[in-house]
Amino acid sequence: MIFHTSKPSSSFGFFSLRGLSALMLLALLSACNDSVDIPEPPLRTVRVEAVSANTTLLQRQFVGRVDAVSTVDLSFQVPGQITQLPAQEGLLIAKGQLVAALDQSDFRLAVEQAKAQFNLAKLDVTRKRNLFTSGSLPKAMLDQAETTFTLNQVALKTAERNLSYTRIVAPFDGLVSQRLQDNYTNVAAHQAVVRVQKLSELRVRINIPENMVKLLAQTTDFTAEAVFKDRPEQRFPLSYREHITEAGSVAQTYEVIFGLARDNNRHVLPGMTVTVIISKKEGIEAPQLAIPVSALDYDEQGAPRVWVFDAQTETVSSRAVTLGAIKKNTIPVLSGLTQDEQIVTAGAHLLREGMAVRRFISF
Repeated sequence: MIFHTSKPSSSFGFFSLRGLSALMLLALLSACNDSVDIPEPPLRTVRVEAVSANTTLLQRQFVGRVDAVSTVDLSFQVPGQITQLPAQEGLLIAKGQLVAALDQSDFRLAVEQAKAQFNLAKLDVTRKRNLFTSGSLPKAMLDQAETTFTLNQVALKTAERNLSYTRIVAPFDGLVSQRLQDNYTNVAAHQAVVRVQKLSELRVRINIPENMVKLLAQTTDFTAEAVFKDRPEQRFPLSYREHITEAGSVAQTYEVIFGLARDNNRHVLPGMTVTVIISKKEGIEAPQLAIPVSALDYDEQGAPRVWVFDAQTETVSSRAVTLGAIKKNTIPVLSGLTQDEQIVTAGAHLLREGMAVRRFISF
């Protein structure tokens, strides 16, 4: 008798083992879900700072330069040789006082010559007028005589004016700051001879940055005082006079000119340096708030905002703000925040509304 032994199918064994493995894996995962919790993400650490008041516009100091009300280089309007030069450098002169004079010899002769020709022309035109009235002279000859008389009259006035131009007198009470020519020097017309400065009032010039130009719209809102090195304990009031509206090509600053009274400042001369203190008057404007540039964020519409930190709930919320012009690393806040509020100053773009955060203390 022959027995046949049948072998189990290999495919049946393969599927049985794979199914068993799947059942074991499901059982393992089920056990894991019952015993293991997925950890929550850690809180984001943020740097927080209090909103502070920007006091830079409450008082500022500048280095100023003292100047005269006006500085004039006096000159002759005619050429000639200087024969008188009484003006002395560093001395005050009164209005109308002689500053310099030219040799007048040639100019006096020119006046005498012009006067003689004028008198001759006057006699000639008088005679020809009488002849024309009697009908003995043609109109053309009278017209020629009238023209000659007029030309000689102009020549006489010109000669007399040139004679007056040989003297320079002080146009105002001032200080002779420099003699530019020596006595007995031959000078050309309009060549500077003496430099005179008007010191009825001193002028102080400073240069301010563009963010302070708005102060000039209402000059009564601030005060300006001058402090000199030799009298640091004293402050002298300055009065606004004018400002230049074109910025300097190098520093992009604007020049402002103040007036300084001569009382108690007789020893102060143009060219000296002075410290100018600009202060806002009390009650004119509340202190301006400022935040670091790093605290600034923008919403979906591109509007500026900051993230305010709530110390009790340790969460953050966005706040829309109105900003001024950036000043180095800070930005003035015109509205939206109050002083001493806590804001996030780093990583603001990673935050979301109501997000729980952890305040950074130290490394």
